[in-house]
Amino acid sequence: MESQRYSEIDVLKCVCILSVVCIHAISATIDVTNSLLGFLLDFTRFAVPGFFFAAGFLFDKKKYPTGQLIRKKLVRLLPPYLFCSLCFQFLNVPGLSVGLENINARQFIYNLIFGDTLGIYYFVFVLFYLYAGSLVLRHVPDRWIMLLWGVSALLLLSFVDGGPSFFLILRHPFLYLFAYLSGWVFSLNYEKTSSFLKKHKATVYFSGIVLTLMLLVFTRIDGKNFSSFPLLTQLYIYLCITLLLITGMWTTKFQGTIRFVSTCSYGIYLLHFPIACACHSVYTQWPVEYSFIYASFSWCVGLAGSLLIICIIQKLSGRYSKYLVGC
Repeated sequence: MESQRYSEIDVLKCVCILSVVCIHAISATIDVTNSLLGFLLDFTRFAVPGFFFAAGFLFDKKKYPTGQLIRKKLVRLLPPYLFCSLCFQFLNVPGLSVGLENINARQFIYNLIFGDTLGIYYFVFVLFYLYAGSLVLRHVPDRWIMLLWGVSALLLLSFVDGGPSFFLILRHPFLYLFAYLSGWVFSLNYEKTSSFLKKHKATVYFSGIVLTLMLLVFTRIDGKNFSSFPLLTQLYIYLCITLLLITGMWTTKFQGTIRFVSTCSYGIYLLHFPIACACHSVYTQWPVEYSFIYASFSWCVGLAGSLLIICIIQKLSGRYSKYLVGC
């Protein structure tokens, strides 16, 4: 389904990348004991699962032969990931898991393999093994996909109540398989599901917003947050994804901008984190009580800086920019 544009997926990817930059603008540079920033971190929980949903939706199910599909995926993901990882490591940018002065060859190779040059690159590692499994999955009958989707939901529910180290949690197949297969199942039933959502979108949209607000309020009673309600957190995540898909069914005058940000989302993901971290160097000069302003500043600079780098590389390298920044 990669060759066709879907406005619903463009909206989902656009909002998700803006949310990812927001998450890292907060968590990389700010004391998250600030209640407003803590709420924003919870509010944007859908961001990474939303990307995996989009990846599952867009993965080619039948069109390309396996060999051609492998080449397309490797060219799409691997060169930009390696280029950015190598550049950031040797430039010794802020946010590296291991600074240049402390890294050795073994650690360097390990970080490249497991997506840990920058901690946020776990996304690329997870995407590779989901795509690898999909090479088999695309030959499985659709009815079995539905069964696997149900199993993945049970695995997710059993996993979110506890798990191994944070490093392993972010790379664990149970955490993102349901989101990925949800996108896959949506693509298999796209005509039927989208027709239903378009027919009843006002009702579904309003009901979804009400339920989402109820979840946000309920999970904050007595000073609690999503960490105390892992199952409700998952419900919130997929409600948000559904609402974003419905939002994408409305055509707006911002469609061009949304599509542009969606197209650049992989490049923004690869580039924004060191920029947001670098903003922290100026925070020590400002009063602590302006922490929300800090986060807003990091978000703006991280997003604008990433897009500026993408535009410069596109101007300098032309069509080869997809091998450097993924777009």
